[in-house]
Amino acid sequence: MNYEKLAELIKRYKSGTATPEEIALLDKIWSDAQKDTSVTRDHTEEQLQDIENQIFFSIKSEIQKKERDREKSISYIPLLYKIAATVLLVIGISLWWYSASNRLHEIRTAFGEQRTITLPDQSKVILNGNSVLQYASNWDENTAREVWIEGEGFFSVTHTKNHQKFVVHGVNQLNVEVLGTKFNVNTRHASSEVMLTEGKVKLELDGADTSQALFLKPGELATVKNKELSAQSVNKQRYTSWVENKLFFERTPLREISILLKDTYGLNVTFSDPALETRELSGEISATTVDEILYAIGETLDLKVEKQGQLVTVYSKHH
Repeated sequence: MNYEKLAELIKRYKSGTATPEEIALLDKIWSDAQKDTSVTRDHTEEQLQDIENQIFFSIKSEIQKKERDREKSISYIPLLYKIAATVLLVIGISLWWYSASNRLHEIRTAFGEQRTITLPDQSKVILNGNSVLQYASNWDENTAREVWIEGEGFFSVTHTKNHQKFVVHGVNQLNVEVLGTKFNVNTRHASSEVMLTEGKVKLELDGADTSQALFLKPGELATVKNKELSAQSVNKQRYTSWVENKLFFERTPLREISILLKDTYGLNVTFSDPALETRELSGEISATTVDEILYAIGETLDLKVEKQGQLVTVYSKHH
């Protein structure tokens, strides 16, 4: 029963024109309202607050008006107070429920830290260093599962019986929609990357025409740059090896590696000679600790790498 019908029923009751069936219905509403808070869950918090205010002031004014005219009847007052108090209590409980269930849970990782997060649907996210993941504490099985990420994370998404969508919102207006699959998302700087290892995903940009959506196949990397989506086949090890505490490089310039070290480990890398920035590194190295990474880079490229706190300086051994 909506608020308008309830108000009309109360009006008929206080005027003495309510039928025995309507009086019984009011008693049932009062009884049921104490047991059920689900009726208000489809409203926003602002709508619930507005309804609460309307009910309170409407019933209060009607009761005060009737109290000034007691010679007619006062038998309706206890019931009206019960209904008003109970409805307001139910809405108050629902407001709390709405706020708690829609509050975003936030997880942050420090530089060099990795964390595995189990989501409400048992999907898992391995969050890389210097990253943020947000998601609602409770998920409605009838709506899309949504998470927000800033940084880098590897997702293993469970498939639900009702084919519930799973949507990852990244920076650069990127939305990744999946059902059940495994993929890596990197949303740092001016571009975003999505690397698919299993399954199928659909990528869209906020405000873009649906015809511009991009579907990825396993082994493909999608890139968002300058509000445009593109895809190419790549070696997935380069983008997902960090999950196993390894770093995989394919002719990767030191300039690009220095950005990775800054993003994930908080290191500020400088080069004694600008020409060193173009030196390329290939191969797989252990990423268990920062010191191991820096040692491997120095040994592989025959360079001197010095670290003081978060500052790293790269020198040529021959100068």
